[in-house]
Amino acid sequence: MAEIREKVRGLVAPILDSRNAFLIDISVRIEHGGKLLQVFVDTDQGITIEQCAEISRELALQVNRENLIQGSYRLELSSPGIDTPLRLLRQYQKNIGRCFKVVFQQLDTRKTFVGTLESIVGNALTFRSNAGEVFTVEFSHIIESKEELPW
Repeated sequence: MAEIREKVRGLVAPILDSRNAFLIDISVRIEHGGKLLQVFVDTDQGITIEQCAEISRELALQVNRENLIQGSYRLELSSPGIDTPLRLLRQYQKNIGRCFKVVFQQLDTRKTFVGTLESIVGNALTFRSNAGEVFTVEFSHIIESKEELPW
């Protein structure tokens, strides 16, 4: 599966570059009757359904042309869902002003902070809690970060 993921990464890169999009993650797993190939992509402005459809069609052509997956498979290409943790520093920029639950490493301790993303300077993200507490964390120290929904 890791080999398929790496080959898909190579096939999708130029497709995404030509559309100013970027890859977030690739998942390949066995499901009833074949394989499921999931590709998660985004742009700095957010990705549309139409963009996902175009990328999916082009990627499917490449996967089939390369005969990359033996047997039947299903390709799902989408943006990551709102409940999906952010994986790349690049994803945070369009989320300034949104509230996140951030799990991070501080020295030898795993900590959690909930706050609104206020700014990004270099690799440092600054959040403010509802109580007004300001917290800055280096991106490399974040273990997981998910948007906190208001409901």
